Amino acid sequence: MVCSSTLLLQRVLLALRESVTKRTSKYTVYQAVSLGCERKNYAPIALLFSGGLDSMILAALCDQCIDANYAIDLLNVSFDGQCAPDRISARAGLKELQRIAPSRRWKLVEIDADLQNLTSETKHVMSLINPAKTFMDLNIGIALWLAAGGDGWVYQTNMSSSVAEICERVKYKSEARILLVGSGADEQCAGYGRHRTKFRNGSWLGLSEEMKLDMQRIWKRNLGRDDRCIADNGKEARFPFLDEDVIRALLDIPLWEIADLNQPSGVGDKMILREIARSLGLSEAASLPKRAIQFGSRIARESNRKNFGSNRAANQASAGSVDIYGQTEG
Repeated sequence: MVCSSTLLLQRVLLALRESVTKRTSKYTVYQAVSLGCERKNYAPIALLFSGGLDSMILAALCDQCIDANYAIDLLNVSFDGQCAPDRISARAGLKELQRIAPSRRWKLVEIDADLQNLTSETKHVMSLINPAKTFMDLNIGIALWLAAGGDGWVYQTNMSSSVAEICERVKYKSEARILLVGSGADEQCAGYGRHRTKFRNGSWLGLSEEMKLDMQRIWKRNLGRDDRCIADNGKEARFPFLDEDVIRALLDIPLWEIADLNQPSGVGDKMILREIARSLGLSEAASLPKRAIQFGSRIARESNRKNFGSNRAANQASAGSVDIYGQTEG
């Protein structure tokens, strides 16, 4: 399904590009340069990166907005090694970014975690997400906290003695002080499963009211929690999709130009962003379905097993909404 108005699409794309430009400006980001720390392949900007639609759009726009001499860190966290869905899509996304921007130094920082070994870290994150207190909040908080830490692995190409290229996985810690996050894209472009349910039960009016509610409470449900978990690592979270001009551009567009929830998942949801991705050359990312970080990183699965014994037991207890202070660890 193609967005019917190229003009509307370009308005949103322009607003997004300007938003990323403002949040990656030399005057607000490159403090390291003024301190004499400029060096080849330094990455002043990092992105919370799943390889999904929102993070791929931000990465492509970031490439257009910052000097080509700088690297860009793509921070990806997994609680299931190389098998987590977000790790798989991040690696595929890296290849697509390398195809559209081959001269850019992209660093996919693979952050591997084991929930069983994060006892003290979990308690610390619980203090950061307060007053949020559900297992869903905790899972998201831990994933964000680890991602923002930027302590992981990157693949580095070296030359062997026979002058053949070899690729090795080496330790790497992101020094970027700015972290771009895709918050706000789902709320404004009908990316959640509940949006489809509201549309089915209440048509366009029901969908519109649900999306309006999402934006009214995003500061309370998401942003404070996420900002504290990221800031604890000495990073500043910036949210390009929540720029006032981006919000205004989307509000000026008829809802049926933003999403068509008569279409399947991965097609009609966030339809306008899918068209933007295609216009940026991101054809593969444009067709990816929505996947929340707690599921894509597989921390929700590990948390369910740890705290409820199994995924099935967790689902029966609606684990995501259970109060962490009222649940004894299993």
